[in-house]
Amino acid sequence: MKKLLFIGMCTVLLGSACTKEWLQDYTADPARPLEVSVKVLLPSAQVSYTMAQGDALPRLTSIFLQQMTGADRQSLAHNRYAQIGEADFDVIWADNGYAGGMKDLQLIIDATQGTSPRYCGVARIMMAQYLGMFTDIWGDIPYGNALKGADDYNPTYASQQQIYTTIEEMLTTAISELGQPVGAMAPGSEDLIYGGNVAKWTKLAWSLKARYLNHLSKKGSLYRPADILTAVSNGMSSSADNAKLTFLAAPNNNPWYQFNTQRAGYILQYGTMYDRMTTKNDPRISAFRSADSTEMPYYGSETSPVNWMTYAELLFIKAEVESRQSAGTLAATLDAAVEAHMSDVGVSSAAAATYVGALPASPALSDVMYEKHLALFTHVEAWTDWRRTGFPTLSVYPGAQLTEIPRRMPYPQGERLYNDNFINLEGNNSFLTRHWWDQP
Repeated sequence: MKKLLFIGMCTVLLGSACTKEWLQDYTADPARPLEVSVKVLLPSAQVSYTMAQGDALPRLTSIFLQQMTGADRQSLAHNRYAQIGEADFDVIWADNGYAGGMKDLQLIIDATQGTSPRYCGVARIMMAQYLGMFTDIWGDIPYGNALKGADDYNPTYASQQQIYTTIEEMLTTAISELGQPVGAMAPGSEDLIYGGNVAKWTKLAWSLKARYLNHLSKKGSLYRPADILTAVSNGMSSSADNAKLTFLAAPNNNPWYQFNTQRAGYILQYGTMYDRMTTKNDPRISAFRSADSTEMPYYGSETSPVNWMTYAELLFIKAEVESRQSAGTLAATLDAAVEAHMSDVGVSSAAAATYVGALPASPALSDVMYEKHLALFTHVEAWTDWRRTGFPTLSVYPGAQLTEIPRRMPYPQGERLYNDNFINLEGNNSFLTRHWWDQP
């Protein structure tokens, strides 16, 4: 019927050529515009990144790190490092990543480069953060020709070392762009993270530099402590600089809240981390879990934030560097880091002072990483720290299907099926294969 109708219409046009051009105005969907303002793309990308970082990934990594316990259905299997399949990552990789937030960010960069440097700088910072998270989860990933849509369905992979070089260069360029005049436009109220505050974005860029440089702690001469400390000194200066997306009431509520509401009892808040916190009389327990160990008051309420990066994390990075250098300022830095995190989650200053007063006078790296492990509760970054340092010390769960705690995730199913350049790592089940930065 549709073909007959089309032929009939062309006949009515008599001498005019029968092409599809005249249908263009009728086939365009006003609900799906071909061009979208960068002011619409930016908040969309910010939500997409937040969901990529804050939804399914930390449910797995928090179980791996024994920050919580898988108690039912697939979460119980995850507790044994089982039933973690390729299809579990398709939404993160594609919908929230390459075809979602990353594509939006590339459109912003293409539209604002050279004309609106501050907007472009913000997009580059977020792209660097995406690349950092994805390479730390999967290793080698597509990037150079990965965001061309229909122009290239088979993007090639860049090595993790190349991706890390790209991240540093991208953040350096972003910092320069943020320091330039406004140009045609700059981020404003549509920016869900900082409301267009360029100074805070600049601090975040430096802070992310410190994070990713610090990831190279096993890489010999590639680990540059002086550069990390320089980045720290230019980074966040208080918790007021925390990069986070705060959620609203339904349906735009926190992903942990959604999971715990829809799948009550799948994951419970008890296990190794809580046992250690209890032993130390840690005042943060009530912020981390409810009395029945099923809810997460600070991290998993309906309107809880998902932290991208915090001032506390930056101080822990500084403390790690100082612990490796036996710096005399280490104890004070560690105290400040713990205090910053306790303040973030609502611990009273008196309770914080009591806890901090009991910290070691001469902390070791293990002390720093234990406290950072707590401060990065529900954040995938905690998994990277454990893989780099081996702290805190953890044992494999009883009944586990692997001999060690997983060190990487399988690539998504869609990537294996549809990208001809897919890298097949031992049947794509190489949970124990170490990343480039995870090897000397």
